[in-house]
Amino acid sequence: MRFAVMPAVLLLVISAAPADTAKPDSIPAPAEASAPAAEAAASSVNPAAETRPERRVWRGKPIKVELKLGRERIIRMPDAGQLRAGTIGGPVPGLRIQPLGERLFLLATQPFAQIRMIVEDDNARQIVLDVTAAEDVAAGPPLEILTPPPPVDSASATPTPSPSPPPATGYVALIRHASQTLYAPERLIPRSQTIVPVPLPVTKPIPLVRGGEVRALPIAAWRSLGPEGPLWLTAVQLTNRISEPVELDPRRLRGRWRAAAFQHARLLPAGDPADTTAVYLISDRPFDQALAPWPAAAVMEPAQ
Repeated sequence: MRFAVMPAVLLLVISAAPADTAKPDSIPAPAEASAPAAEAAASSVNPAAETRPERRVWRGKPIKVELKLGRERIIRMPDAGQLRAGTIGGPVPGLRIQPLGERLFLLATQPFAQIRMIVEDDNARQIVLDVTAAEDVAAGPPLEILTPPPPVDSASATPTPSPSPPPATGYVALIRHASQTLYAPERLIPRSQTIVPVPLPVTKPIPLVRGGEVRALPIAAWRSLGPEGPLWLTAVQLTNRISEPVELDPRRLRGRWRAAAFQHARLLPAGDPADTTAVYLISDRPFDQALAPWPAAAVMEPAQ
């Protein structure tokens, strides 16, 4: 029904004015009517072109900014977040500084000579402006300041590795740590963040050395991280109980040890200043568990 009516309506509109009564002079030409509108549209575009921003690049030298009295000038730093600004030497009479996001609005109401302004963004990037204000200068367009990214070298281009666990401590480093702790002067005692002392689980003499000639007494213990997991280090004092020298042999030690090292490989007869030394035992479990099934007990009698 809608498509059948529209031609009739159009016909009535066209035939409403007879041809002999038409007054062409009173009807403005469409082209003449559109010309002023085009001129008005063109004139409305020009102010926008005049406000095109002036772009500067921050290269470490102060950027000069001129202000015309009574005319606000906008300074923008793209991707700056929130700007902060201040003048060296304190506030300047006649200068209004208004930061808003990544823009800085500057307005001068009285002339002043060059002053230095520091502008900082959320990323702690700073630029320096040398600002002057006068009546006889042109009102400048908005100023856009670009800050190029810092140069990237091969070292900084490498992705930063995630924090890694403390490095593993080898057997040699563990034994050296124990030896220096027991025998070095106090000023040379090592300090380590990876080798930490732990309480002694056994404080009585133990049957560590087969045969009974040697008395064994745990005197210090540490814990660390080894290549395959945690390690325990125990220093055991060894004392000769017989009147003959004793050759120390790791094969005569009871227990399950990853490594064993003697401070001295030979003990002189009992009563001699050199009848005592230490053995350093490394295990993958606490000392008392590595020694089992030989718990702390009375010292065995020396072999006859």
